Amino acid sequence: LPVARRLALEQKIRKRVRESRITSRYQAQQVVLNISRLAENEIRLAPSACIMEYTCGALMELDLYSGFLTGNQLTDVFAQIEGNFVGLGIELKLAPGALSIVKVIAGGPASQAGLKVGDRIVEVDGQTVLQLKPTVAADKLRGKDGSQVQVAIVQPTGIRKIHTLTRRRVEVPSIEDVKILLPQDGIGYLKITSFQKTTEGSLDAALQHLKGKGMQGLILDLRGNPGGFLDASIHLADKFISRGLIVSTRGRSPKEDVDYKAHDLGTDKTPLIVLIDKDSASASEIFAGAIRDHRRGLVVGQCSYGKGSVQGIFPLTASPVGVRLTTAKFYSPNGHAISGRGVTPDVLVQQVSKPPVAIGAAPKMVADPVLDTAVKLLRKEVLAVVPQR
Repeated sequence: LPVARRLALEQKIRKRVRESRITSRYQAQQVVLNISRLAENEIRLAPSACIMEYTCGALMELDLYSGFLTGNQLTDVFAQIEGNFVGLGIELKLAPGALSIVKVIAGGPASQAGLKVGDRIVEVDGQTVLQLKPTVAADKLRGKDGSQVQVAIVQPTGIRKIHTLTRRRVEVPSIEDVKILLPQDGIGYLKITSFQKTTEGSLDAALQHLKGKGMQGLILDLRGNPGGFLDASIHLADKFISRGLIVSTRGRSPKEDVDYKAHDLGTDKTPLIVLIDKDSASASEIFAGAIRDHRRGLVVGQCSYGKGSVQGIFPLTASPVGVRLTTAKFYSPNGHAISGRGVTPDVLVQQVSKPPVAIGAAPKMVADPVLDTAVKLLRKEVLAVVPQR
């Protein structure tokens, strides 16, 4: 669009907005409709596109976490909640002229084809990522269950390979690295990367596995966990807390005011330590806050992120898009507001930055003072409860 014509259109739009004294929802709708008709007449822009732009802008002004969701974003949100998605089973980050693979999900199409972390996707269906732009190329990797996509990858060694992959539903694990750290003391460890509908069942399986290996105490790592499904965090907290409040939500509407309480049946009594950091957010903070306030276990690490609000996902009927709206704020059992404050750990441990490793040098073990502190604390508790022979 020529600059002069674009500026003239912008001036017309600003003038119409200035002349409109918006005091009601109806007047706001009329202003947006008038501007969308103006854009259609001037530059043949579809009215629906203009209306969605205004909807997106309005939602972003509400708060930090409300927003407009495109069709792909809406699909991604529901996939995260369900714990599965249709795709290749990889996580990507943008790189110059490529899509770099940062995670390969075991059992997925990419894993079965031999793709590895560090491989770079440079072509999708014969078109280079540079031609398509990385975000467009990433979208082209999506598709229907059973459909195929051809990708050209370049390995870190420089070897180039072409793979034809069949998209299918992939289960995304939310619990990783389940293991016994100290067999002699029965110190178990697991990491929860997100809270989704499948997390409760995965935790049950992990606990059964660890107890079969002789677990006497558990370190549950929530560092870097951005949150996820509210109900999942409540159900997990209920597994370790026998009675009382887990979390309360308070919103504008009375129906958003809910107190979630624990149930005594099936409560796990294993000595517990929870690890958090500045990236532990939302559902992670619900779990950590409940454990701390009930003195069910120690919370170790750094103060959490402070995202103490609940968002609802609402698909729109007029188009395959949706909106994310903040509907309530949540509070720990002792009434502490999480929003903007986070969860303060019982034991504060500052995480040092990772030391640089020289190029070509052998990989070095990076110290983890938070985990080391948790192991020492839990070992003392386990020794007090289960005397060593």
